[in-house]
Amino acid sequence: MLDVINKRFRNGFIALISLTLILALLISAVSFYSFTNKELGGTYSQKIDTITKFRTNLVKDTLLIFIPPAVFAVIFVLIAIVLYTHRIVGPLVRIKAVTRQISEGDLDILIKFREKDAIQPLAGALNKLSSKYKGKFFRLSEVFDEMSKDAKDLLQDLEAGRSEAVEAKRAALGKKAEEIRQILAKIKI
Repeated sequence: MLDVINKRFRNGFIALISLTLILALLISAVSFYSFTNKELGGTYSQKIDTITKFRTNLVKDTLLIFIPPAVFAVIFVLIAIVLYTHRIVGPLVRIKAVTRQISEGDLDILIKFREKDAIQPLAGALNKLSSKYKGKFFRLSEVFDEMSKDAKDLLQDLEAGRSEAVEAKRAALGKKAEEIRQILAKIKI
């Protein structure tokens, strides 16, 4: 089965998103530790006073702890998504243009992708398909040319009354017609 998207691309994308989220979590954990690691004080009233201040600043400190890493992670993930989808959409646009040219009969064109494009394996498969059809159409053209020459020779032999030559040319034309049928049978549209 053909892998359309390069495995390195998928694994790299998943690893990048995972590392970004882990980094954001670590930043949040370090920030949480630094904001909450406070000496409560020596006396009971100092401890109550520190806890009251901590409680008062809890919402503000929580926002300061978790929002910046979350924003960083979201921005980084969005940038990564844009860059990684570019590696998919760009090649698809090129594939569309090349398949249009192939459908118009230009079988000499090849799809070329950049090394880091995600759907690199698809380019090779489409180039192989184009090459195979080019070979089949070239062979069909050769057989048609040979049949045309043989038909002219057959007509000349028929007009000259050479029955053995006519029968040989008729048999040759039959073989070439069978070859065309076999080539066309292999072309699946």
